[in-house]
Amino acid sequence: MKWFLRISAALTSSFVLTMIVVVGSFIMTMFSAREVGVRKFGLFGALFFHPQEQSDGSTILEAGVSNGIPIAIIFVLLTAFHVAVASVLERLKAHKRRLQEAD
Repeated sequence: MKWFLRISAALTSSFVLTMIVVVGSFIMTMFSAREVGVRKFGLFGALFFHPQEQSDGSTILEAGVSNGIPIAIIFVLLTAFHVAVASVLERLKAHKRRLQEAD
């Protein structure tokens, strides 16, 4: 049961952190696109932002995900890191309990 809770907590927190990274990268990409008509990429090519000027003077904005692999890699790495840290902390707590019981 501990492993199920540990992995579900890791998946949840990794998803939230991945979305924070994606949104932050998108905002940085959006504000770095100063030229109209130039397609900008962010987050290792995963996100794109492309402002275009119309003939009537209005601006069209295209934005989206061009490659989901970097986002998936970030999610997997964050999940693995969270599970590893949680496992190490659990072992340290168990070791501390054993040391306290030995006294």
